Amino acid sequence: MSKFMQIDVRLLPIYGEGGLKKAFPDLFGLLDEGGYNLAIDREPSLYEMVEVMIRMNNDPHVHRESKQRISQKLGELQKVRDEAREALLGGRLKELDRLLYRLEDLFEAL
Repeated sequence: MSKFMQIDVRLLPIYGEGGLKKAFPDLFGLLDEGGYNLAIDREPSLYEMVEVMIRMNNDPHVHRESKQRISQKLGELQKVRDEAREALLGGRLKELDRLLYRLEDLFEAL
C-alpha cells in the first residue's frame, strides 16, 4: 500500500430530482413506515440499501406486512449485491453494471 496515495472506488447514489422518494416511492414508503429516518435522510445507494433491508427484516418494530414484502426479495437482493461486490473487487465493470441494473429492478419490484 502506498504511503501517500489510496485507491478509492465507490458506488454513489444518483436518484435525481426528488431523490429516493420520487425514484423509489414504494421503498421510501417502507422506510418511512418502519421509522428508518436515517436511511431516508442519507439516501444510501441501492447497494448499501440491501443492508437496510436486512435490518428491517430483523427489526421487531417493523410491521409484519412490510417484513413479508421485504423477505420475498431479500434472498435475491443479497445474492445480487454479493455478486456485485465480487465484480467490483475483481474489476469486472461491465458485469458490475449489469448487476447494478438487476439490483435496481429488484428494488422497483419491492
